[in-house]
Amino acid sequence: MTETYRKHFTDQAKATDYDSRQYAAGTYGEITWRMEQEQLAHFAAQFRQSHPWIDYLDFAAGTGRIISFMEEKVDSATGIEISQQMIDVARTKVKHAKLIRADITEPNSSMEGKYDLITAFRFILNAEPSLRLAAFKALATRLKGPDSRLVFNNHGNLMSHKLIMWPFHELRNLGKGHRSEGNCMTHRQVLRLAHQAGLEIEAVWGSAVLGNKSMRILSSVRVERLERKLMGLPLLAQFGVNQMYVARRA
Repeated sequence: MTETYRKHFTDQAKATDYDSRQYAAGTYGEITWRMEQEQLAHFAAQFRQSHPWIDYLDFAAGTGRIISFMEEKVDSATGIEISQQMIDVARTKVKHAKLIRADITEPNSSMEGKYDLITAFRFILNAEPSLRLAAFKALATRLKGPDSRLVFNNHGNLMSHKLIMWPFHELRNLGKGHRSEGNCMTHRQVLRLAHQAGLEIEAVWGSAVLGNKSMRILSSVRVERLERKLMGLPLLAQFGVNQMYVARRA
């Protein structure tokens, strides 16, 4: 039986090693995170122009990577995470954000608040389909109104360099059920998820076109320089492995 993603980071070692493994200095992950920061900062600056006060939620906050970056750009910051082990790591990073251990996908879960801005990163790809839909429906109900936004990402865009090896990985994992890592989603699948959750996509920003293997033949400085150029070209950025979406209630 496939283990639900709810339990994926209940192991302390997984929680502690997560950031050091994904975003270690000098890695491709560090480069992609810097590009995400740039995209998030740009969006937050634009969002602030029409929102003098921003109540912010980071869903599946994990080790606090996103919320620790965003908390200084908003007026109140709340992080929701199901894993106590992840929350313990996140508390070492945030300054004033409130961190809550909760599962908002449970049918009887209480509504802790409404928000102008919600982020949900590295979640939809890893979670099993029923869980990702339950989560997005819960997040849609937490948006304050028509001017509120949900920003989330698909960090395994199938229409990227991942397409080359996708058939091999699918055959190798045939019959093993949903995996919490190494998955892919298409843009159409993301649109369908948003629609089912009562959301409408209004913008998409792509990045990470070259892929991790580019670090084998180019220096990290050259890889980042090229990635930033590609990120600024929408026709090519749509083929980046990381796609950041902005959604509102439909």
